[in-house]
Amino acid sequence: MHRLAAPLAPLTALLLILAACSTGTQPSASPSVPMASDDPAAGFAWGEPAKADEADRVIEIAMSDQLRFEPASVEVRVGETVTFRVTNAGAIPHDFTLGDEETQDEHEAEMVAGGMSGMGHDEPNTASLDPGEDADLTWRFTQAGTIRYGCHLTGHYAAGMFGTITIVAS
Repeated sequence: MHRLAAPLAPLTALLLILAACSTGTQPSASPSVPMASDDPAAGFAWGEPAKADEADRVIEIAMSDQLRFEPASVEVRVGETVTFRVTNAGAIPHDFTLGDEETQDEHEAEMVAGGMSGMGHDEPNTASLDPGEDADLTWRFTQAGTIRYGCHLTGHYAAGMFGTITIVAS
């Protein structure tokens, strides 16, 4: 029995660490901008997808395996259209989700429930990036407030992998 227990000890420890990383309360962004509706097709109160050629500027954001975004915060104006050029500078996959507190909480729950099978997003406010990949998300901001961008691979958001977007009135 002890010959079987010794090889299983590292696996058991790893499973306990992963379980601990995927539970607990999530940080909150306050004040946050509410969703326009519970119906995702209705859009977001704080903004909407836009075409890249409509962008007023490009903000480059890097993701790292230290579970951080650089920069950790950005400021935009109501009415401004921004292309976020997101780069996964790490060696593991990451995702990028724009959203208010409710959006982030919902996406976190989806990712925890689906694990890695939750990757491959088709929502306009998300992108999944493998190591070395980059993606552009262009967004028009329509309401003042504070939202976040976050990574929701298991344990990443809880470990602090999020940034803040302050949307200021024009």
